[in-house]
Amino acid sequence: MAEVVRIAEPAQPAGIPALPQNVEAEAALLGALMIDNRLVEDVQLKLRPDHFFEPLHGRIYEAVLRMTDANRIANPVTLRPLFESDESIKEVGGPAYLAQLTGSGAAVIGARDFAQQIYDLALLRALVGVGRGLVEGALDTSEDVAPLAQIERAETELYKVAEEGGAEGKAKSFAESATLAVAMAERALNSGGHLSGITTGLESLNAKIGGLHKSDLIIVAGRPGMGKSSLATNIGFAAAQRFLRDAEDGIEPGKSAGAPVALFSLEMSADQLATRILAEQSGISSENLRMGKISQQDFRQLARAAAELQSLPLYIDDTPALTIAAIRTRARRLKRQKGIGMVVVDYLQLLQGTGKNSNENRVQEISEISWTRFSLPLRPVPWSNCR
Repeated sequence: MAEVVRIAEPAQPAGIPALPQNVEAEAALLGALMIDNRLVEDVQLKLRPDHFFEPLHGRIYEAVLRMTDANRIANPVTLRPLFESDESIKEVGGPAYLAQLTGSGAAVIGARDFAQQIYDLALLRALVGVGRGLVEGALDTSEDVAPLAQIERAETELYKVAEEGGAEGKAKSFAESATLAVAMAERALNSGGHLSGITTGLESLNAKIGGLHKSDLIIVAGRPGMGKSSLATNIGFAAAQRFLRDAEDGIEPGKSAGAPVALFSLEMSADQLATRILAEQSGISSENLRMGKISQQDFRQLARAAAELQSLPLYIDDTPALTIAAIRTRARRLKRQKGIGMVVVDYLQLLQGTGKNSNENRVQEISEISWTRFSLPLRPVPWSNCR
């Protein structure tokens, strides 16, 4: 293998181990890419310049990508002009270092393995960064102590690392796509109601759209007081109720026409929402329930409805002024703990963005919120209520 001149690294404080890295693997991969540019196609979808531990190697890799994307040959000769003024490469012998990287043609055979290891080590370094940030934040008591907020931030950062290391996207063959299509058709046939997704609880709406489907993002818009919150709440309730009924009938969760639901209510409290649902199920006016204008018979009906719904997989979070990042974190936590398959948000304009559009208009912030991915493993169906 080619001799690799290591660039001096900053000294690690005593007792702190070095970050996970393999500079030799980085050098071997770069040499292989410059020997055979076709290998770029195998690694560029997954490997980014910032995945390299050695910054110089990251810049060389980026230059190789630019050259090959422009249908130009990337080798030590064509790359030399790009690095003649690079200060870091001067420390390792100048542009001749590029030729040193190609000193071993055997590296071509293991190029994919080198790329995978570089990628894995980058994820480990990101994980170390999250852990160090969590420790530093927990030890810093100079500002207001908000441990729950720190936990949410840590979860968000941890999930970013998890998403980075997720399954690599790929094109599906027609056979795979056809299998999914047939499975969806079979589900609609077996439901008896032409329902291929999760039920909305409204037969006429199910007949139009076949229910709610995996990865759907549906925004309900309308004038104030038109019943948007009621519609979204009722659909969430219907999905949770159908999941409970299917479970009692012995239907597997994956074949159920319902789903456990997370309902984020940024305007109405959890007890208000529960009162509305109980009123509808017991047939008692919600206003009468709030005012206490009910008879003993009404109360018995209310208690019966509450008992029937105790095991309902509907989880209400009424924390006000949530950011989209906090909702994503909490939704993932509920997915882990409760297996939710649908998210209802009431309502969209009470959500806060990440802050990166704080200097821009509200329309752009709403767009950011609307297109944020929840990345739940099962049926991420965010329902946003817009006013």
